[in-house]
Amino acid sequence: MTGTRRIGLIAIIVVALALAGFIFGQRSSTAQSPRPRSNGTWPMYQYSATHNAVLDQPALRADYQSALGDRINGGFAIDGATLYAVSFDRKLYALDAATGKIRWSAVTDDILMSTPVFANGIIVVGSGHNGFLKPDDPVSQTWGRPEGNTVFAFAPDGKLVWKFHTDGEDMPTPAIDGDTVIFGNGDAHAYALDLATGKQKWQIPLAGAVTMASTTIDGGVAFISSCHNAPYVCETRALDVRDGRTLWTNPNGGSDCAPAVADGLVFVNSNRNNESRFHTGGTDIVAAIDEHTGQTRWTYESEPGPYTFPATNERQIAGTVAGGVLYQPIGNASRVIAFEASSGKILWNLRTWANVKMSPVVTRGRVYFGDTGGILYAVDAKDGTVIHTSSFLQPFSSAPPLIVGDTIFVAIGPIIVATPLENI
Repeated sequence: MTGTRRIGLIAIIVVALALAGFIFGQRSSTAQSPRPRSNGTWPMYQYSATHNAVLDQPALRADYQSALGDRINGGFAIDGATLYAVSFDRKLYALDAATGKIRWSAVTDDILMSTPVFANGIIVVGSGHNGFLKPDDPVSQTWGRPEGNTVFAFAPDGKLVWKFHTDGEDMPTPAIDGDTVIFGNGDAHAYALDLATGKQKWQIPLAGAVTMASTTIDGGVAFISSCHNAPYVCETRALDVRDGRTLWTNPNGGSDCAPAVADGLVFVNSNRNNESRFHTGGTDIVAAIDEHTGQTRWTYESEPGPYTFPATNERQIAGTVAGGVLYQPIGNASRVIAFEASSGKILWNLRTWANVKMSPVVTRGRVYFGDTGGILYAVDAKDGTVIHTSSFLQPFSSAPPLIVGDTIFVAIGPIIVATPLENI
């Protein structure tokens, strides 16, 4: 049996067993060149402002499946031999990256969908809960639950270091800059905390709630997208990391979408609803914003389409920049488009079998991503030709791939699949 057929068969068997209630693995008690290396920090969603989570080191070649307690919608992070992941079972997991064995898990107060970020021996995650606190009150914009949610900090052995409570949900991935943790959240604020102690440094109001839009930091500036529900208006804001001062705002971006930053541009994804044609649906908008002035450089509007909900209800998807190209999923049109980042020129436009709700990763001339039909793609980065697909029994959610050394990590339902890149 070939390696490709073998990994497809294994993935199908593993997911089927997980659905039947079997749990794999052991539980504990409780394109930039050169590509980056794991060095004890994972400062933001998908490691860097470009979102291209491809690391040369550690040198890793793994082949396993490991099941967590519930589905995985958050991104991975890796620190040497340890892989971090979160789950809907409210736990942060630390696994042996080479074998998939669970070393420890730490329990929080609600669902986890944020990427674990870490620096200086502190691992930070935020808990959350989907839905408006007062769904029948158009004035209330708080996204979360009555008791609020929490940002947690853990030591490398899983012990709690500190926690910080907020009125809204804290699902968006924070970003770390030096000794500061910055995040936007469901109570329509941005916060800055001291990494070592969790003490608040500053807090500023935003124009709306941040539902899943992770914070991106570049050059001492934090970029956060948020949306106000009534009326539905979104923006992206640039904040000075030191004091939270607003440097500029731009009327593009979405509360589900982490901005990507590269070569002086900020790339965001948003939607314009079309209620006359769709009960829930509309047009997807991609925008490039000048990183320093906040001026819109170019935009793209997709064909209209319905919003979809298998695995995740995200409407805006964070793109990935590599080699001067923006690889952008169009979440309501079952497409991935490659744009020339500087101009917005379309280099290729691939129609996928189902909507793609995750950020791609790009390496060795190929683009990797999964769709909500359970198809994992390897696509030629130059022309968008599909080189290979692998089919799974569950839809892929918003959890993006991670490539480390010769291994790709993907999440399918509650299962972490690690396999040599050559098999995909």
